[in-house]
Amino acid sequence: MLAVIGLVLAATTAIAQPAEEPLDRVTATGYRVLLIGNSHSSKNNLPGLLATLITEGQASTNVHTETAPRWAFLADRLGDNVTQKKLESDRWTHVILQAQKYSTSGRYYYPTDAAEEWIRRVKLRGSVPILFPEWARRGNDEEGQRVHALHMSIASRESACVAPVGIAWQIALDANRKLRLHASDGNHASRKGALLTAYVLYQAITGQRADDLPTVDTIKVDTETQAALRSAASEAYRLLPDSACTASLTM
Repeated sequence: MLAVIGLVLAATTAIAQPAEEPLDRVTATGYRVLLIGNSHSSKNNLPGLLATLITEGQASTNVHTETAPRWAFLADRLGDNVTQKKLESDRWTHVILQAQKYSTSGRYYYPTDAAEEWIRRVKLRGSVPILFPEWARRGNDEEGQRVHALHMSIASRESACVAPVGIAWQIALDANRKLRLHASDGNHASRKGALLTAYVLYQAITGQRADDLPTVDTIKVDTETQAALRSAASEAYRLLPDSACTASLTM
């Protein structure tokens, strides 16, 4: 894992910035989070898990999470009118952008213009943009590192947070190869995979370490596994500090 992380660090060295304080853009209305993406941003109730974690970690704060209508790649949403209307429908504090097209084999290139345009649109609304690079498919560890590097390159052209989801998945799997983070199709997240993803997004949104959260009894994942997933999420940010949301993300 250390060698693989080294590759990601090498790929993103050119855009590394000095360490800054985490950005926590909570407003008087609390956290209002919009997820824009495909099935990876909603399966196994990812928005609900994220809301539960923010509520648990940020006591007495109102929390609302919601997914944009339909599942689609970011490039396919630019002209659909529906996604832009949803973006303009509320004062979102954070907008999570998932579903940048990429080559699963790494042999082909897909434009990132749409992701960069969505970042600009999100910032024009006064919201914090968070890029959500997907985890690797089962058995293809290299894919997650490559997808993370792709999203870091997007953020180098249009500033945004990059949630190290795929990196956290790899850390968790390296620690316990029996951990079932994937659903039966080897592509989507299981309940545990969705929870790990929610921990990573929680830290991106709040600026608070996921491994400081307590066990949440209402989440149907055992105490030991919750602790391991929290640890993997925070370890990903420790290894890749340039992924974190910082005050340099001016709106």
